[in-house]
Amino acid sequence: MNYVALINIVFAIISALFALYLIHFLFYALVGPFHKNVFAPQEKKLRYGIIISCKDEENVVGRVIKSIRDADYPQDKLDIFVIAHNCSDATAEVAASMGAKVIVDNNKEENTLGQAYHYAFPRIEDRLGYDGFIFFNADNTVAKDYFLKMNDAFIHYGCRSAITSFRSALNMNQGALPATYGLYFGIDMMLAFQGRETFGVNSRMTGCGFLIPSYQVKDGWDYQCITEDLEYSAAMALKGEQIHFCHEAVFYDEQPTRLKTMWHQRLRWSKGTHVVSKAYFLPLLKALFRKGSHRKASIYASLTLHSEVILVSLFLGILQVLLLLLSPLFGVSLYDAFLYYDADAGFLMNMFASYQTGALFTLAKGAVTFILTAWFIGIVSYVAGYDNYKEFKKSAMFNGWLLLPFFLALQYPIDVKTLFSKSIAWVKIAHGEGRN
Repeated sequence: MNYVALINIVFAIISALFALYLIHFLFYALVGPFHKNVFAPQEKKLRYGIIISCKDEENVVGRVIKSIRDADYPQDKLDIFVIAHNCSDATAEVAASMGAKVIVDNNKEENTLGQAYHYAFPRIEDRLGYDGFIFFNADNTVAKDYFLKMNDAFIHYGCRSAITSFRSALNMNQGALPATYGLYFGIDMMLAFQGRETFGVNSRMTGCGFLIPSYQVKDGWDYQCITEDLEYSAAMALKGEQIHFCHEAVFYDEQPTRLKTMWHQRLRWSKGTHVVSKAYFLPLLKALFRKGSHRKASIYASLTLHSEVILVSLFLGILQVLLLLLSPLFGVSLYDAFLYYDADAGFLMNMFASYQTGALFTLAKGAVTFILTAWFIGIVSYVAGYDNYKEFKKSAMFNGWLLLPFFLALQYPIDVKTLFSKSIAWVKIAHGEGRN
């Protein structure tokens, strides 16, 4: 066994252990598409506060309020609170004209949703008079039966658990990029969230479209980082609180149509993930091994989410390349280390079973496997969630499917960039073009 084979075997073992660490995601994906919780209709209709935080959203805030008011749910059980957070337009006026209760928050030093919630909740009178609070963004709309389905799930779990719902892209007809977002959300919802629900593992919040019991905010809202949804989800895992998924409650979220806008949006998501990982990784790790900790499967799922998987995999790849560059010191040429191909072994043996094949062939194998896997799970997402996609143009969905591997692969440079960025500025996303 030469030096190159030894290095490749060592890193193959490391990769196998890394995959084993994340194997629960495979189990979620295998059962998710085939298991859907259906909650019994509840005669009792609970009272909810609807929280919508806005920053210069005069073009769309009226749309989400109208969508809520048009929903099949007793409207006297729904109170809408719009947080006009550092707005310079007529968001507050539009919301107030449509009957929403407006909370104006002008603090230029604070620019996250979590900070807006932190400001707003102490200003909501009789918080415990509501059974729960449901959170939306200004660019959301809801299915007609959204609140009925969320109410069914909430009561089913004793009104003590948070509930997250099925997120779909609002504007998939507008091009490949929003269609890719729609497939990406579908993968998350149907493969991950439904799988977690099947195994009794906490789901996680995804920015909006979630319900929390009112007792959790009796003293206000404490989660204020860029990605308050991830922070809340990690905190619930630590506390042993449950987060369930209701796939029947569907809401729609308008997505970027331009790559530049998508890039800035995902930079903020990535930065927030790094922040939460830094704050919660060690507490989650300690809780996993602490005697008496509850719901350890949920703790483990949250721990792996905040393990900086992409950055670790990049580090391992770079380390392997650096070690292979030392091959001449051990009697193996750089050509053999990076370009060796055993013509007698055949293509499949070189690509999948030989530890002496050059690193560039291994990289090519990884890229091909990544692309094919992305396309495969995109097809699974589309087929399993066809009811949520059938009203959109098949040409847009096909183009979104083709773009999916590129969309997923972008997470690598995004995570690297945010690792070295102190802060990511908020960039306004143009909204208001609807579902087409």
